[in-house]
This record gives sequence, structure tokens and C-alpha cells, in this order.
Amino acid sequence: MGKITCFIPYPEVGTIIEELVSELDDERWELEIIQANYASQIAAWRNVDTDVIISRGITAIAARQRYPDIPVVDIQVTGYDLMRALRQSQKAFPDQRMAIVGSATMIYGARAIEELTDLRFEVAEVIDETDAVPTIARLQESGVEVIIGGVMPTLIAERCGIDAVFIRTGREAIYHALREAVRAVQIRRKEQVRSEQFRTLLDHSADGIVAVDGDGRISLVNAAAMKHGHLQANAVGRAGDALLPQLGLARTLKHGNARLGEIETVGSQAMAVNTIPIKVNHKTVGAVATFRPIADIQEQEGRLRRKIYQRGLVAKHRFDDIVGASRAIRKAVEAASEYSELDSNVLITGETGTGKEIFAQSIHNAGHRRQGPFVAINCAALPENLLESELFGYVEGAFSGASRSGKIGLFELAHRGTIFLDEISEISPKLQGHLLRVLQEREIMRLGDDRVIPVDVRIIAATNRDLLRMMRQERFRQDLYYRLDILRLTLPPLRERREDILPLMREFLAHYCQQFKRPAKTIGADGEARLQRHDWPGNVRELRNIAERLAALRHGERIGAREIDDVLQPASSEESQETTESPAVPPPVAETLQIGNRSPNRAALARALEQSGFHYGKAAALLGISRTTLWRRLKESADAR
Repeated sequence: MGKITCFIPYPEVGTIIEELVSELDDERWELEIIQANYASQIAAWRNVDTDVIISRGITAIAARQRYPDIPVVDIQVTGYDLMRALRQSQKAFPDQRMAIVGSATMIYGARAIEELTDLRFEVAEVIDETDAVPTIARLQESGVEVIIGGVMPTLIAERCGIDAVFIRTGREAIYHALREAVRAVQIRRKEQVRSEQFRTLLDHSADGIVAVDGDGRISLVNAAAMKHGHLQANAVGRAGDALLPQLGLARTLKHGNARLGEIETVGSQAMAVNTIPIKVNHKTVGAVATFRPIADIQEQEGRLRRKIYQRGLVAKHRFDDIVGASRAIRKAVEAASEYSELDSNVLITGETGTGKEIFAQSIHNAGHRRQGPFVAINCAALPENLLESELFGYVEGAFSGASRSGKIGLFELAHRGTIFLDEISEISPKLQGHLLRVLQEREIMRLGDDRVIPVDVRIIAATNRDLLRMMRQERFRQDLYYRLDILRLTLPPLRERREDILPLMREFLAHYCQQFKRPAKTIGADGEARLQRHDWPGNVRELRNIAERLAALRHGERIGAREIDDVLQPASSEESQETTESPAVPPPVAETLQIGNRSPNRAALARALEQSGFHYGKAAALLGISRTTLWRRLKESADAR
């Protein structure tokens, strides 16, 4: 932990300290004991490499003067120590005048003893030998016959032919001094760490930092400030406004108001400047300014954007990836292509599995924001509090368990790009209000912060629910709906573009056969007819799911109606009328999922969960539905009980 150096007046103190240190039972402490009888010995002593010094009386005063950067702990002379010395003097030298001579800490409390007892004595404070010699001489002239004190006063007294009584320190005082020394080292280490953190922060900050005191004189300046502000090494102590008037430090000192995000020209460079007052008890006692070249900020933003790309916040799909020649899908692609040229918000509606995110990514990649990030989040996949922190970010201490470094939100990550809010219908009324503010003001505020952050983001939202109905039911804010529904894109279900079923199946089947390293497979006429008859309540996602199963199973190179029936469950008439998702379920989970047929539906859900090891994502994939739909079906099934 550290090193303790003890300047001791007599060997017994060293023995006690060694015993006490051993009782700490901590091998990290190093102990150095030096016997010093005179303060002059300390002054002439070599440099001491230690964390704390323990000493007593005049020696402690000398140690503080000799080693100003090292904490010195006094071994206090207690009233009991003085009483013992006085009684010893009275017993050894009865009826002789006594005087207690020592440092202020040594003689502290002597007068109180005189008031409480019948003992009578003189008290004299000394600082060092040059002070002690004449003091003891004067006491001798005044009739004092016994000097009571520490090592140095008693040695001088004996040299002058005066009787002397040495004040010994009790074990309790030495124990308390040692504990105080340990605490001093621990505090010093913490201060050193804090100081090193502060120094590192200053030295490695890209922002120039200049601090001034209450008189406007520079008290602190870092390397970046010297570089950006062209300051000299002698800047500390000079008037801040005389060297860098653009920072407005004098104005901040005078009015006590912060100035944030100002653009000023320092030298020949445009700088982003923040000036903040330093206040103690509501009184301005100084100010700090930070400034940084705007060109550096833009360069850093570019680096951050590249890192975002590396994290996968990019749109992968383009309009060319959308398979289908039907009039319905081509009409949707044409509308989306027109929307990509604009910057207005887009609301994509359609049943689950119709390809809403593919369209969102394609709109992003076809627009002028294509070089920016594409950030997607499923609003139904996270609870309200977690979704809020993901969208808006948070600062340190915003809530229990928050990262100490805070977290950047998705809206900030999507700056100068696009954010895709899937299943927007599932957000809570509270979050709807927060989202409305982003849409209106184009700014966000992190959780736990009071600072507004502007964002330049295009919002694309998607839902498989009827937002108009939800709005009439007061489950979705009207003002938010009309902010989102500026450009609407409605995607057709697969059953309304049946001419695209076979091209999609061939595309997916070829993809998975290649992925699984299986021979290419073809679909016979009876298989094609079977695919065309299916209603595809799960839409393209369900069809892709079926293609993957057909590619994975070893049915041979030709796929007929029988092979398709092995992996396809015909949808009931009620399922085919649903406007949300109700995809087919493969055996052995091939039970009807109709909520009205309670027992079979619960059995199907239970069997899917059991087969997937109660992994909700895998169970949803097995059923051919989204995880959100699985949660909803489980809740409906539980409510039906």
C-alpha cells in the first residue's frame, strides 16, 4: 500500500510502532524507522522517499519544513503523558520549580492540568534549537530548576546543568498516529489518482481548455489550447481576455451565464466555443472555456460514421433485390423509388412478412442519405424503459445499472442517415410523446441529461396494425400519426400478387440449395399448383421459410405436391382473412392456431416451445411467425383460460 517513515525520539517508540504495524497484517506496508534527537538532524537529513512521516513535537515541525510535499503526522502528547511526566518530576525533584518546554502540540493542554491539579509549573513554546537554547536559559535565570519536555529540550537542559524529565508517549497516542498515517496515505493515493486522471484528461483532450480565476487571469491551460489558441508557455497568470478575447471569459465572469455552441474565429480557424462559469455557493469564482476547430469536429464525425458502418448499421438491400413482376409489387416499388428522392417521413403498412424492412433499406440506399447510417429497431421487442434508453441514450447515473460512461442513442447514431422504427404501433403513450418531439423539433435529450442534442434523421416507420383504428380507440396519438403518415407506402400481401409466388420460390430455393451445398431442385407442375393454392398468411417470410425447409430436406431433385404438403399446413378460412400474421405451421407442430379453438392452439404453442427448448426465437421460427406474434398468441391463449 505504501511506505511509512518514523522519526522517533527514543528506541521504545520504534518498538511500539513495529508491533502496531505487524498488527495491521498487511504486507503492502513498508516501515522505515530513524532516530532523531534534534530538529537540526532532520534539516541535514537526506531526501526521504516515503508516503508519510510520523514524528513528534519539534521534530515534526522540522520534518514539515524539510519535506513540504510529504504529509507529516504528529504523535500527540496527551494530557496523561504530561501528568505522568509532572508526577515523575515532583517525585524525583520535590519542591523544585518546573517548566514544560516543547512545541505547541506537546504543551497543548498543560494549562488545563494546572487548573485541575495542585501542580504549579511554567510553560514555554519553542520551535527549534535556536529558539530552545535562549528560552531554557531565561527559564533558568527566572528560577526554574527542572525542564520537562522532549528529547531536544531535555538534552539542552542537561547541558546547561538543569535537571530534566523526558515526556514519554503512551502506546495509545502512537496507535492513533499510525492509524492517521495509514488514512493519510490512502487519501493521498486517491488524490494522486484523481490528479493523474485530471492531468491525462487535459493532456489528451482534443478540445482546448482554458480556465481563469475570479480576476480573469489564466489559472490552467492545456496543450490543445496552446496549439489552437497560439498561446505561449507563460500564459498562466495573464489576463484571459487579453490573450483570447474570442472566448468571452470576462463576459461569463461578469454575468455568470454559460455560453454553449458559439462559433468564433480564433486565429484563422472557425472554432466551436463553450464557456461555463465556475460557481461556489452561487457565486462566480472563475470560468472555463473549451474550444475546438470545426474542421476537426467534422473529421471526427466522418470517422464515427465509418465505425458505425463497421458495426453493421448499414442498409444491405436495394430495389433490385425485390423479386416480383406483379402490378401490385411494381406499383409499390415505383412509389418507394419516388419517396427515396425526398426527405419526408415514410409510414410503411402491410401484413407481417411482406418485406417492410427491405423496402425501408431500399428507400435509404436510393436516396441522398445513402452514405449515412441506417439504424433499425423493432419497437415491440423491448420493454418501454429499455426501448427509451436505446432510442435516446443516457448519461452516467441516469438509472440503476446505467453504464458509467453513458450511452449514445439510436437517434444520435442515425444522424445524417435513416432510422427505421418497425412495429411503431407497439410503443407506449409516453414514448409516443417523446417521439413526437423528435419529429417536431429534430432534437433529442438523453435520459438523465438536460442538454438538447440536434439530430438530422429521416424516419421510416412500419406497422402491421391499423393505426387509424388505434387512433380512434385512443391507443395511438393523433398528432404522432399525422407526423408519421406523410408518405404512405402500403405493401400488398402475397395472396394479392400470386404471379410472384413461383418466381420468389425459385429464387429462395436456389439460394438455400447453394447455401446448404445441395443439388439444384426444381418444382413440378403439381407442386407449383399446390403453392399457388396456398393463401400464404405469413406472406414472403413464410414462403422463404418453406423454401428453406424444402432445400434442407432430402426429397430428391424434383419437388412435387406431396413434398410440399409435407412441409406446408393449409391455412383455415379464418386464418386467410386475418390482416396480421398467421403463417402455416409444419408438422409436428401442425395444429390450428385459431384462438377460438383453444385447446389445439395451446397445444401447438406448447409443442413448439418444447421442441425449441423454450427458446422464443426458435419457437417463432418453427411456427413461421414473428416473435412478437408468438408473445401475443401466448398472452391470448393464457387470457382465454
